Amino acid sequence: MEHAVGPYQMEHVAVDGVSIFTNNGVSGEFRGFGGNQVTFALEGQIDRLAEKLAIDPIELRRKNLRKTSSLGPMGHRIAPTSGASDVLEKINAHSFNKQLEIDSNKTKNAQKVSGIGIAISMHGGGLGYGRLDPAGGSLTFTETGKIEIAFGFEEAGQGILHVIETILTEELGCDVKDINVLIGDTAKVPSSGSTTASRGTSMVWHAVNKMKRPFKQQLLQSAGKVLKIPFEQMVLGIGGIYSKDKSDGMLVSYAQLARQMQNLPPIHVTTSFDFPTTPDEVDGGHFLYTFSSVFAQVEIDLLTGKLRVINLDQVIAAGPVVSLRGYTGQIEGGGVMSLGYTLMEEAVMDQGFYRTENLDSYLIPGMQDIPSMNVTAIEKLEAGDPYGPRGVGEIGTVAVAPAIAKAIHDAIGYWPTKLPVSSEELLTAISRKEEHQWLTAKKRF
Repeated sequence: MEHAVGPYQMEHVAVDGVSIFTNNGVSGEFRGFGGNQVTFALEGQIDRLAEKLAIDPIELRRKNLRKTSSLGPMGHRIAPTSGASDVLEKINAHSFNKQLEIDSNKTKNAQKVSGIGIAISMHGGGLGYGRLDPAGGSLTFTETGKIEIAFGFEEAGQGILHVIETILTEELGCDVKDINVLIGDTAKVPSSGSTTASRGTSMVWHAVNKMKRPFKQQLLQSAGKVLKIPFEQMVLGIGGIYSKDKSDGMLVSYAQLARQMQNLPPIHVTTSFDFPTTPDEVDGGHFLYTFSSVFAQVEIDLLTGKLRVINLDQVIAAGPVVSLRGYTGQIEGGGVMSLGYTLMEEAVMDQGFYRTENLDSYLIPGMQDIPSMNVTAIEKLEAGDPYGPRGVGEIGTVAVAPAIAKAIHDAIGYWPTKLPVSSEELLTAISRKEEHQWLTAKKRF
């Protein structure tokens, strides 16, 4: 529902959501979780309106874009953010520069045409108002001298382990060799909620920031008792405990400290809290949003209808980047995933049964299908924003399809209305356009 108006402020809009029971295959979770489909429709309508009104599509978006303190898409309060404007202006400048580059490198090829398109989107993190969305974690100083952090998340290839390592080592000042990450085993870890909804990075950041002060204090107090030094004069560092000015080198390693702490109370800090949500009673309303803009460049063969995506660049506003490798991987991976359902992946059903049962008929992108991709991160948060980095697990998929659709229209004047867009569909559109041009020319004579 909230994606139906996206990052825009529209006074005269009414949205009805209808759930329909069918005999088709059961749908599962997917990056974007409904936002992909609605954003394809919304951004396509914005582009069509701009064409009808003879207005630059960027300018039409700019005129209707949400402001920093605007309410959310369902009229609910959200964390103030200029993300929508930031990604739009950045992709506009990028699109202008890319067009200049395309024009300067253009070669005459009557068989192929190219086009460009942009689209923007917003996506909420967490499960939203009215949903159980707990989070929590624990920090323990083990008997072997390891700083052990535990979460109920699971690593499914999204890179949560690297996020945990990065945040913890930065906040405590230690090294990755000093820590042990424990996840997944529900008998040993606190409840952290679901590994879903672009919430993992945010929850780790919040949990570590809630636990770091009491954990540091307890560990330094124990070190003070062992070393007979006021704990206020010491800090945690790589490999062990140091004096604040670090003039004396390492005072004691974590392993040595653990052996000398056997008669002292164990150090174990836990936290539990809920994912930030809107204070307004709006079912499913989110509070923390990420924003994206996508630039797509396509090339279409006029004889075969074959389409190739040449460039797929994204600008993302999601607060501070925790892991650049993970951040870029999520956005690029999401982009390729969207490329698949935009141009290739079609689950054909007949009488409730799948006809595309294997990967020989259900095609997915291969290495040769992957375009040039660039990811630009806008890390700015509003002054006083206490919510830290937002998750980027889904935002990289949401606006890709409409950007490609606009690029198709820019190339051959055809608006795709459903996904995936096949070569046959494009070839039919090209043929009809050529037939129309021929008939129009014939009437003149």
